[in-house]
Amino acid sequence: MDVMKLLRFLRRSSNNSGATAGGNRTLTPTELAAREAQQEAQKDVARAKAAKAAATNNPNKLRTSEEFRSAQRKKRNRRGINLADNQVGGLIREVLSGEILAREALVRQVPYLLFTSLLTILYLGLGYQTERILRDKQKTLEKLEEATAEEKTLRSDFESQLQQSRLARSTAELGLEQPTSPPILLPSNE
Repeated sequence: MDVMKLLRFLRRSSNNSGATAGGNRTLTPTELAAREAQQEAQKDVARAKAAKAAATNNPNKLRTSEEFRSAQRKKRNRRGINLADNQVGGLIREVLSGEILAREALVRQVPYLLFTSLLTILYLGLGYQTERILRDKQKTLEKLEEATAEEKTLRSDFESQLQQSRLARSTAELGLEQPTSPPILLPSNE
C-alpha cells in the first residue's frame, strides 16, 4: 500500500509541475491543436446526431423492420401502452394505415410475392381449362351414347325387315311372289 501512495504522490507532483499560482497552466501548441481537434470531433458527432434525427422524422424514408419496431415501441412507451396487451390492435392499425407496406422486409419479398401470384393465376387458369375439357368430354360421351342407341334401333329395324315373313309381305305389295320350286341350273356352253 505504501508503494501505491508513493505513486499517487508522484503523479500529482508531476501534473502540478507546470501549473501557475492560480492552478492553471498554459497549454503547448500540440495540446491546443489536440483540444481543437477534440472540439471539432464533438461538433461532428452533434451534426451526425442532428442529421440522423432529421432522417428518422422523414415519413417517406423506407425503414428496416427493426427500425420500425423500435420506433413503434418508443411511441407505445411514451403513450404508456404495453406491447403484450395490444399486439392484435397494433397489427390491425398497421395494416389499415398502410405502414406495414413500408417495411423493408416486405419490400424485399415483392419478387417472391409476384412469383407466387403468377403461380396462383396459372393454377386457377389450369383449373378452369380442366373443367372446360371435362365438360366437352361429357358432351361428346352423351353424343356417342345417343348415336349408339340410334344405331342399335336402326339395326334392329333392318334385321326385322330381313325376316322371311316380312320380306314376303313387302314383296307381295310389289306384285312379286316367292318361288315355290327350287332354282334351275343352266348348263354353260363351253
